[in-house]
Amino acid sequence: MTATNRPPIKPLTGGALGTPVRSARSHLGHRVLRAALGQTIKAIQWLAPAVCVLCRQTHPSTEAICDDCDRRLPRNQAPCPRCALPSAGRTSTTTLKYCTDCQQHRFYFAKTHAPFLMQAGIRDLIHLWKFQHQPQLSPLLASLFIREAFTPADLPRSLVLIPIPTQWRRQLQRGFDHTRVLAQAIAATYPHSLTVKPWLRHTRSGATQHRLNRSARWHNQHERFAVNARIQGCQVVLLDDVMTTGATVNAAAAACLKAGAKQVKVWCFARTPEPGSPLTRYHGGLCNGEAHHEPSLRKPNAR
Repeated sequence: MTATNRPPIKPLTGGALGTPVRSARSHLGHRVLRAALGQTIKAIQWLAPAVCVLCRQTHPSTEAICDDCDRRLPRNQAPCPRCALPSAGRTSTTTLKYCTDCQQHRFYFAKTHAPFLMQAGIRDLIHLWKFQHQPQLSPLLASLFIREAFTPADLPRSLVLIPIPTQWRRQLQRGFDHTRVLAQAIAATYPHSLTVKPWLRHTRSGATQHRLNRSARWHNQHERFAVNARIQGCQVVLLDDVMTTGATVNAAAAACLKAGAKQVKVWCFARTPEPGSPLTRYHGGLCNGEAHHEPSLRKPNAR
């Protein structure tokens, strides 16, 4: 056999199955690295334990909130399937599927997922995130929403998620568009295909919803949103942080359907109970579904 037609030299292998020696060493190296990383994380947690953003106590978890505060977060139990009004807030005495609000108003969205109530804990968390310039809490809110709103078997697939847009003045004051940042955090956490599309925009400026009472919110919605034409034929999900009356998402849903959307659903992190409901009373204050004001961004002595 000449030198030109010799077969190539095979790499040295070890073991009966021919596993490369280098591969075995690499696997051992990865195991050692993982073990060292785990010990490093434990050492960091011991030296500088996490502090819960709600109770300000240290805790062994790597999450932003401790297990005790997590367990105490107010869940939205047995909500209306369309508008997510909590069951204790419904005034209907009939056996109809939907609540009184759904019977009194024409809602253009088919279903709402709002796993939490706008009460102590959740209210504090949203105010820290939204009004105290802490967008880094967005992944926490996203993971809490996905965990509480769905079971793994019920997670919808191939969604188009459209955040309710924030007025540009509010974006400048807060430093970020909170609903869009939340939508991106949900998309990053969501285990299935989910596309975030900024297909809604405000057509006019005016008083923000959280400064209006319940009645004024409904009168503030006429032709409030414009929709991108690419929505035609799509099944979409509108995303907002808090639903009080449903007026905002309803105006957005109506605009989406008018532009050709096939179906509209709503995802909302928290739902405000109906005024007068037993659920409006909570530890630490009153959450009555009326106007709640954004903390002033001015310095205390500013005029």
